[in-house]
Amino acid sequence: MYSFITPRKKYSIDTFSTMWLGFIVLISLLLIFLGLYIDRKNRYFEDDLKGIKQKISLTIKEKQKIQKEIDTLMKIHNYIKSANKSNHNIKQGLINFFSLIPDQIKINKLYMTRYELKIYGKTDSPKTYKLLLEPPLKSIFDSSKVGFTKENNSTYLFSSYNFIKRVEDAK
Repeated sequence: MYSFITPRKKYSIDTFSTMWLGFIVLISLLLIFLGLYIDRKNRYFEDDLKGIKQKISLTIKEKQKIQKEIDTLMKIHNYIKSANKSNHNIKQGLINFFSLIPDQIKINKLYMTRYELKIYGKTDSPKTYKLLLEPPLKSIFDSSKVGFTKENNSTYLFSSYNFIKRVEDAK
């Protein structure tokens, strides 16, 4: 049996299948390159994210330092403010106290703490002290004691101890 046409070469894979295989290989290569590109960009963004996180943590630490400094400065400000108020109150209190002392009584030493006042001085007579200075001191302090020593014929030395009962400060 003879054929009138010359036989064509037969391939193990036909043309249509070759086109499909080429298309599949091309798409696979594109997907691999796209995956590698996305992976590279992802690493780049992760590195950027790490840098940003470090900057944020440094900024937070700086903010905390600055907040501590602000708190310290506010404490100092409040302390100075209260000290100025306290100094004004002490100054006014001393002015008021010294205005209580009559001309007949001379103060030599004055010791003042938070809860006590010690006064050492001279007076013409114990009666002068008891009439002019003792009533204001007794009205201010819870306990007031005085002792007299005769210095010479006309003057007496006195030492006065005045106490306020300690009361816990209200906070």
